[in-house]
Amino acid sequence: MTDIYRYVVRYDSGTAPRPFGAVCSLAICKPMIRRRAKPGDWVVGFRSRRPGEVLYAMQVTETMPLGDYWEDARFDDRKPGRSRIPDNFYRRSRANELVQVRNAVHPPAEAAKDIRGRNVLLGERFWYFGDRSVLLPNHLLHLVHTTQGHSVHCNRRARDVEALEAWLDTWTPGIHGAPVDASAGIDEETRTAKSCGTCDTPPKHPACA
Repeated sequence: MTDIYRYVVRYDSGTAPRPFGAVCSLAICKPMIRRRAKPGDWVVGFRSRRPGEVLYAMQVTETMPLGDYWEDARFDDRKPGRSRIPDNFYRRSRANELVQVRNAVHPPAEAAKDIRGRNVLLGERFWYFGDRSVLLPNHLLHLVHTTQGHSVHCNRRARDVEALEAWLDTWTPGIHGAPVDASAGIDEETRTAKSCGTCDTPPKHPACA
């Protein structure tokens, strides 16, 4: 059965999820989702304080261990120092343990939670609405999640995947808005607006559920 993981994105700065660069990634926060989701599953993030509004949705096309994410050349541009909005900052040590690379997103105190998720979720098929979040249609409102944590099986109906895909297909896949909590406008890296030119790093990402 294809699962639909649903949760509230408490803070949306463009790093969790990170929808830029043709592939949407969820590499930090939400450790239980990252540990359990499999290719073919869906992840739907609802906008904080706006019940029922979808901030993003992606179909998982690949799961990858955090250490492999660091070593995969496809994602070098998501590392600290190469991106203003990095999410690729866990590498393997000589002892084959994951260690956090210094970054402007998550402090060391968040490392254990990030690492507990084990994997990065990657989706080539995604819709990111950001600050232009959209309300689920009436026939899908039973999927809304509003509390801490996440839902998978709660309120699921037999044809929800087909209905969700049909609804999303009314938009072109890709980016439709900017991060809600970005410290500056989206620049060339995010392709949708201009940077303010004064911020060298994104805001710190607060603790995630």
